[in-house]
Amino acid sequence: MRTRLGRRVVCAAAGLVLLAAAAAPTAAQVPQGPVTVGTAGGDVTVVADQLEQVGPDNLLVATGNVELTKGATRLMADRIELNRNTGDAVAQGRVIFYDGEDQLTGQRIEYNVKTGTGVVYQGEARGAPYYRLSGERMERVGESVYRVQQGVFTTCQDDPPDWAVHFGSATADLNEFVYGTNASFWVRQIPLIPFLPVFAAAIRRERQTGFLFPKFGYSTTKGAYAEFPFFWAIDDSQDALISPIFYTNLGEGFNLEYRYILPDNQRGRFSGFFMQETAKHDASRFVGHTRQDWHLAPRTWLKVDAAGVSDDAVLRDYGDELSQRSSQRVESNVFLTRSWNMWNLVGDVFWYQDLTTRRPVELNRLPDVRLLGTPQPVGGIPGLLWEFEGGAVHFVRDVGSNGDRLDLHPRVSRPIPMDVVTLTPFLGGRLTGYDRTVTGVRTSRGVDGPIEITSDDPRLRRLLEAGADLETKLTRVYDTGGVWNIDAMLHTIEPRVNYTWIAGKDKNRLPQWTPALDSIQDASRVEYSLTNRIRGRTVALANAEPVRWELFRLTLGNGYDVRHATWEDAFATLIVAPTPTTKLRSDITYDPHKASYPLVTADLSTVIPRGEVSVGVRHSDAAKFTFVQGGFKVSPWPWLTTRGTINWDVRTTTFVESRLAFEFHWQCWALAVEYVNRTQRDDEVRFTLNLLGVSGPISTRVGLGAIEGGGTR
Repeated sequence: MRTRLGRRVVCAAAGLVLLAAAAAPTAAQVPQGPVTVGTAGGDVTVVADQLEQVGPDNLLVATGNVELTKGATRLMADRIELNRNTGDAVAQGRVIFYDGEDQLTGQRIEYNVKTGTGVVYQGEARGAPYYRLSGERMERVGESVYRVQQGVFTTCQDDPPDWAVHFGSATADLNEFVYGTNASFWVRQIPLIPFLPVFAAAIRRERQTGFLFPKFGYSTTKGAYAEFPFFWAIDDSQDALISPIFYTNLGEGFNLEYRYILPDNQRGRFSGFFMQETAKHDASRFVGHTRQDWHLAPRTWLKVDAAGVSDDAVLRDYGDELSQRSSQRVESNVFLTRSWNMWNLVGDVFWYQDLTTRRPVELNRLPDVRLLGTPQPVGGIPGLLWEFEGGAVHFVRDVGSNGDRLDLHPRVSRPIPMDVVTLTPFLGGRLTGYDRTVTGVRTSRGVDGPIEITSDDPRLRRLLEAGADLETKLTRVYDTGGVWNIDAMLHTIEPRVNYTWIAGKDKNRLPQWTPALDSIQDASRVEYSLTNRIRGRTVALANAEPVRWELFRLTLGNGYDVRHATWEDAFATLIVAPTPTTKLRSDITYDPHKASYPLVTADLSTVIPRGEVSVGVRHSDAAKFTFVQGGFKVSPWPWLTTRGTINWDVRTTTFVESRLAFEFHWQCWALAVEYVNRTQRDDEVRFTLNLLGVSGPISTRVGLGAIEGGGTR
């Protein structure tokens, strides 16, 4: 009995062995499920087609689609040998190493799961979204940190890359930066810059400290120049941009911009430009500017917009665009505002620098406090509204009159609806007190116009005003049925007539600090305006909101002085926008006494295929100029953008300033070249290179023109 049972067991065992032998070649190709393996560095997870324990050294050999995982690191290869006693792993064949979000490949990887260190031979690391770092030897010394020998850094995807930095040795944190020595800059296979003693670049996707690509140029007055921007990411809430700049014909200087943002949306910015003209007459010239926006408490704000310059000509000499170079003053304001439901209290400290004269004629307001009350009901009287406007100002200046002024201006009104119109009669008074009385005028060299001579005698002006507003608004909706992609139009007509009567006492011998307020005279005048407005709405597409815009507006207005039986200047505003991307606007003022147009502006802008164009006209009798301005921005191909502007002085028939720029865009780099032509013999050629991932937004602005604000208003 036992013999038969033994024979059956032997036969069954032999059959199982034969079945296993027959099935072995097929089973070896099926990946085994995740296996947790204990090592000196802790447990690791291994997935492979075949696992084998070799010898007494606790050596685990995994072959075929091997994947070894520990924490945030993952090692993949055709074959991995893992020493469980020491934690050493050697990977060969189609090796891929995932270090967090970054991917490394190489011919061979030695990695210790206990210490997290290792070496990648003939390795290449890729970091999202486009960074590439390769080297003959890449030694992992920390999480995503490597020491690289004979390496190459680029953000280009092609081989050979359009640009690359070769270096002898470097340290790279794949989440932050790379810096190395004995470097060279290559374009394709050409060492364009054969030697750089050091190289550093930010390779993180967020803001990171590092040098941006320099900007170069040539000016007919300043000579050759170069700017070397350095961006400092101080922390998540503040950063700085420091840009040394060198002019061969002038000297050395720098730009500085500092930005910060704090909790509760408190934010600010400081910027400055400094130039030491060592090659000229060693003068120190500068421009400073700051903007601050602080929310101090509910409904309480502090806003600062201040600027200063070293001299009257610094903006003209170092400014970029025509508006900056032709600035006539530099203004500064510090606002402290407190608001309530019906009231607003505004304190303003205002000062400025006049750039048109060397004499200190600036009239500063230190401070200017205003209290504004919006129309609000008067208790116990239905329909009656009252409003208030008041201010106290301390005027300060060196040349000319200065002093204090208190102005109080209450008004009551009663809107009366009448069918389709509303009549609003009003009655008000105005008390304006001065601590000075004008006793005469004088002239002074270097000062345009008369200078007031004042005494310390106070003066009180009293005004009484009355009048009425008559206005209405007529509307009608037209269904256009999708013609010209317009689904509907809203037409409104808004006529308005105002009559104001003013009479008062002690209106003479007042300081003219702000003529609009200080020179109010007895008046009996009628003002009228008529506004025709058409608004459009596009056809609503699937999953998109319709676009609403102002198709047309025509406003006409004029005034008539009943007391003197004279017409005042008429004005008109015309807006025509047949599409949301095409708009014409023109503002005109007409003087009936001189039959002239003292002020005319017109602007036309439109979007064209692959670009946009604009043209404008500026005319002013007071400033004695007539300008034609034009501009365009066109991208004829995906890799090219062209832009240009002109400023033509019609009176002198000269092009005051013209610009033409070309921007070339490729996968991993961009080049911008700009030519600036000016009538004052200060022509410039500029160019800058942008390398994807290691430079800021491409711009050819340099020096004073590169900082926000630039000191102008």
